[in-house]
Amino acid sequence: MTREAFFRVVPVFACLAAVLCSGCGTCRVNVACRAVVEKEEAGRGVQVVVKAADTRPDPVVGQRDPGMKMLGTVEVDPSVVQTLQTAVSRGLSDKGFVPSPASPAVVRTLTVELTRLAYTGTPRMGGLTAEARVVILARADNNGETLEKTYDATTQWKLSGSNVEPDFDRLLGQTFSKAVSKMVGDYDLLNFLVKTVLRTRDLN
Repeated sequence: MTREAFFRVVPVFACLAAVLCSGCGTCRVNVACRAVVEKEEAGRGVQVVVKAADTRPDPVVGQRDPGMKMLGTVEVDPSVVQTLQTAVSRGLSDKGFVPSPASPAVVRTLTVELTRLAYTGTPRMGGLTAEARVVILARADNNGETLEKTYDATTQWKLSGSNVEPDFDRLLGQTFSKAVSKMVGDYDLLNFLVKTVLRTRDLN
């Protein structure tokens, strides 16, 4: 199966979000995520500490119904941080790295920040056009040498009917997975984490 084909079906089993809301007000969703990468030994068994954070300035993802703002907003459950950390760790494992707890013996750290997770919708006849965007900031530290990169992904769907909230959830999950997959599949980042960096130390 090609990567493009996978992303068409992944919302069904890997990126399905559970909606926990009723009536008007705020709707909280749990968005799942999975890194889709080719398995290989690029990491050479190197240990890496993986940290995750949600640094979005606003917890609101979007309007529950862009055509009727009175219905309230959508927010993502705080568990999205653990979801991100787990997806990155599993993706690195697929690439041959060994995600490990922090310790003096582990000199490589990858910190990933969710800086944006949002969707917008444009009402149209019989439905709407929805677009989701995810932005992730990655900071790698290899024994004191650092690398910072940003990964983003967008997805646009045309939705029909009035009950489109479940479609929004799958749309967000699919886009989240795309961004994480870009990061875990970035050989600039992977090679930076693999290389040996020797610190200069004062022997006096």
